[in-house]
Amino acid sequence: MASSLTWLDYSERDRRDAMAVIDLFRETGTVDELGLSRVQFSIANLFFPGTTTIQTRACYFLLVPWMFRELEHRKISSDQFANRARQTELAINRHLRSGEDTSGVFGIRAGDALKRPPSDVYWDGLESWGIRYFQGFMGAYFRSLDDFYGRVARHKILPADPEHFGAPPTNWHPHLPEPPQGFPRNGFTVALRPEDARYLREQIMAHHPDSLLAVMAGRANAADLNADRPWDLAGSSGVSAELQEQLADAERFAICMQGAALLYNLMLAELREREDWIAGYRDDLGNWAERFELLDPGLAYWRPDRIWSLTQESGGRVGYPTRSFVERWVSMLKNAGPAMLADDDSEARALVRSREIHLKRSRARLTNPRRLELWSGESGTWLMDFRWGSAKRLLADIFDGMARSGEDAGDA
Repeated sequence: MASSLTWLDYSERDRRDAMAVIDLFRETGTVDELGLSRVQFSIANLFFPGTTTIQTRACYFLLVPWMFRELEHRKISSDQFANRARQTELAINRHLRSGEDTSGVFGIRAGDALKRPPSDVYWDGLESWGIRYFQGFMGAYFRSLDDFYGRVARHKILPADPEHFGAPPTNWHPHLPEPPQGFPRNGFTVALRPEDARYLREQIMAHHPDSLLAVMAGRANAADLNADRPWDLAGSSGVSAELQEQLADAERFAICMQGAALLYNLMLAELREREDWIAGYRDDLGNWAERFELLDPGLAYWRPDRIWSLTQESGGRVGYPTRSFVERWVSMLKNAGPAMLADDDSEARALVRSREIHLKRSRARLTNPRRLELWSGESGTWLMDFRWGSAKRLLADIFDGMARSGEDAGDA
C-alpha cells in the first residue's frame, strides 16, 4: 500500500513543509531512511530560498505569473479559472516541448497527463522571490478572483489621487517583465531574455540578500556552478563570515550523517548475505572515513546544536528523537572515530537499528524479513547538497540570459 500524507487542519507552512518532503523523495537516490529530510530542507531553505528539488528551469518563474496575469486580464471567473489555467498551462508546455531546448521542460514523458504542473511546483517560490503578492495556496487564489475583479473595478472609478487611494490591487509584482509577443500561444522558449534574467536576479537579491543564492546571483560567475557542494563556495568573494560558518556546519552535518546511511546499507547487505554488496559498502565506508578525517579541526569542538539553530532560523521544526539520534551519532564519531563502524556489535550499529525501528516500527527492514527481501540494494546513501543541484540549474539560466545582453556572467 502506498504511503500518503493526510491532515485535516494545517497551516500554509505545514503544507509547504509536507510538499518539500515529497519533492525530496522524487529526487533519485534521496530516499530518507533515517528521517533527516526535514533537517536537510530547512537548511536548504536558508541557503537557497524559494527553490525545490523538482524545479527544472528558471523560465517558469515568469511563465506561471504571466499566465495567471493574462487570465486575470480576461476576467476569467473564479469557478472557471482553475480549468482555464490548466488548459493554458498544458498549451504552454506543449509549445516548449516543440522547441530546440527541451531540457527540464515539464511533461516530456507525461504530456498532457502531467499530474503536478509548474504552477504548483513554483507557487511557493514565486512568493518567496517577491513575484507573487497573493498570500495563500493556489485554491484560495482561484476563489478570491471574483472579489479581486470587483476591487480592481472600484479602484478604477476612484479620483486619481495617489496620496489617498494608493496603487491598484494586484496579485503580482507590478514590475514583472512583459511577456514576449505572442504569449501564451508562441514567441517564447525556456531561454531567458536579458530583461527576464535581470529581473529574477534582482528579486532574489532584494528578498534574500543574506542567502547563498543571492550571493551567487550577485556574483554572476558561471564558474561558481562547477562546485560540487555548496560549501565549496565558502571562499568565494561576497560570502559573509556568517554564511561561511553556516556552510561549514552544513558540511560537517552532511558528512557525519552520510556515515550513518552507509552503515545502515551495510547492515542490510549483511543480513541479505550478499558478499558483493557487503564489499561495496565497506569500500564506501572506507572512502567516507577519509572524507570524515579531512574535516577541519573545528569538528572536535563542533556540536549539532548549531544545526538546530540553522533549522530554527529558516522556520524548520526538528523533533527531539531526530535531535537525539544526530547528537548521539556525532558524539560517537568524535569520541571513537569512523573505525568503530566496522565492529559487529558497535554502539553505532545499535543506534542505527534503534532509529529505523523508531521510524518504521514493524516495517523496519532490519527486523522484518519480508521488507528486507524487497530491498533493492541501496537506500539513501547520497551526500546531502542542500538543494545546490536545483539552485545551479536556475542560476545557469539566469547567467545565460544575462550573457545574452553582454553583462558579466563569467563564461556562461
